[in-house]
Parts: sequence; structure tokens; C-alpha cells
Amino acid sequence: MSILVELPEEEYSATAFADFAPATGFSIGTARAMAWMSQLAYETRWPDKIARVGRMWGLDSVRPLEVPVESILPLSDTRGILATGGGAAIIAFAGTDPLSLRNWISNLYLGRPSADVHEGFQAAAAVAWADVGTVIEQCVADDRPLFIAGHSLGAAIAIVTADRACSEKNLRRAEVHLFGAPRAGKAEFVDRYNSSLGATTYRFVHGEDIVPTVPPVEWGFHHVGRFLQCERGGRFDPARLLDRVDSDEPSPGDDFVSGIALRVRDLFAGPLSPTSRNDALGRLSQLLAPSIADHLPDRYCHALAP
Repeated sequence: MSILVELPEEEYSATAFADFAPATGFSIGTARAMAWMSQLAYETRWPDKIARVGRMWGLDSVRPLEVPVESILPLSDTRGILATGGGAAIIAFAGTDPLSLRNWISNLYLGRPSADVHEGFQAAAAVAWADVGTVIEQCVADDRPLFIAGHSLGAAIAIVTADRACSEKNLRRAEVHLFGAPRAGKAEFVDRYNSSLGATTYRFVHGEDIVPTVPPVEWGFHHVGRFLQCERGGRFDPARLLDRVDSDEPSPGDDFVSGIALRVRDLFAGPLSPTSRNDALGRLSQLLAPSIADHLPDRYCHALAP
């Protein structure tokens, strides 16, 4: 990961896990903790930093994912962290590093037209499966609460990982928190996923974040889980969380071509996307096109603040 997606250590909230509630079902406090875990997943260059932040949050343990140095999937570069705390296990995946060509290949490689899942996301998830699968298997054996989270590409990896765990590790219970997730699969995949984990998968979209509009529905891709959106610079309201799991919002528009044109226009229009970051990169990020700035992980942490 690079400085573009890392956060200064002093910017990490000391109270991120203050309201983490593993046994209560959906809660904003738990979602806040998962958003911060998704941000920490970008810090895999700095294992000591990860450990210090984990101790500040009162976690029992936290470490970077183990991925093979040499992989049969050389175009995937998957990063993330594994943690335990509050009697639960947590898996969080990092999203796209703008400076990582491999991340962009994972994002853009849709795969075969007949495939029911985005094959770039599937390949990215497979890189870390040996380590992640072992953790999930132990959670199932111990009947320990499991949380899987991710931002952007990391959210897509979380979806594919959770689906694979259901089929290969007999996973039947988990909460999956997705921040700025793209669409990861087609109808068959989505139906299978939602029948298992849809009710406890929570999909957050901040403002006019452009990433959740792709790949488009017109190409056969759909979202999973329950949808919750907030306005740019606002706060997520749990009363707005959908009960149903069939929402494909947000979309670029009713007509695909004109909708994309509208989104391109929106890239360069509208109010600035506020950030809680106080460093130079945080200030500079406010100059980004709003639909891109709305996607940044710190915006999601800000929108879940008390």
C-alpha cells in the first residue's frame, strides 16, 4: 500500500471500538468499528503501526494477512488484516491503492461472459484464501462470531470470500460490512449469496460515491445485502437501512448512456466532500472530484462518527 491510502497514526480514532457489539445484530457502533478496520487494512506496510492501533482499540490480537510471496495469480495483490476482540474474529480487506497496477487489473478484469462472479475479484480473494479460510474454519468450529469487512475492492473481496466460506467451510453465520462496494456478481451468484448471508450483509454508500455504480446492471451485475446510504458529509442513519436485499442502488441513471454522462458531469460539480483528516493529503483530497472524494475510506469513517 502507498501513502495515498494510508492514514497518519494520530488520525486513528481512539474510540473506534467503544460501541462494538458483536452479539446484538446490526448496530452503528459495530459498523463504525468495521469502517475503521477497513481503513487499518491499508496499513500492511507497517505491522508495528497496526499492532499499536489494535492495542489502542483494545483488540486481543491483530496482524496482516499472510499471502504467498509467489502466487499462481501473479496479477492479484490482496492485502488485509485479521483480528480478535470482544469474543469475535474480524477479517478486513484493503481496497484499491491508486498506485497499484495489480489492484486496477483486479478491478477491471470482469472475466468470461458466462461467469456468475467478477473474476478479477474472485482471483484477488483466492490469493489470501489459505490464511483466511483457516481463520473462518476455526470460527465455525468454535462457534465464534465472525465479522468480514472491506472498502472498495476490499468490499468486493469480502463478498467473494464470504460466499466461498459458505460453500467450503460450512459458514452459516457472519456479519459482512461493505463500504463503497462495487457489484461483485451476477444473478445466480447474488441469489446464492443473499440466501445465506444477505440479511446480515450491510452495504454502505456515502454521498455520490461512484464506485457502487459499477459494473453496471446492464452488464448483468448486481449488489448483495442490505443498502444504507447517507448524503455527502452526513451521517448514516440506521433507520434508513433497507430490510430487503434486492436493491441495486445507486445506479448511474435509468438510461445507461445518459446516466453515465450524468455521473461524469457530477464528477466535477457539487459541494466539496468534507474530511476529518487534518494532514496535507486530507486537505488536498477535498480538491478531488466529489464523486471520487466521496469514495475515500476516511469519508466513511467520518459518516459513521458519533
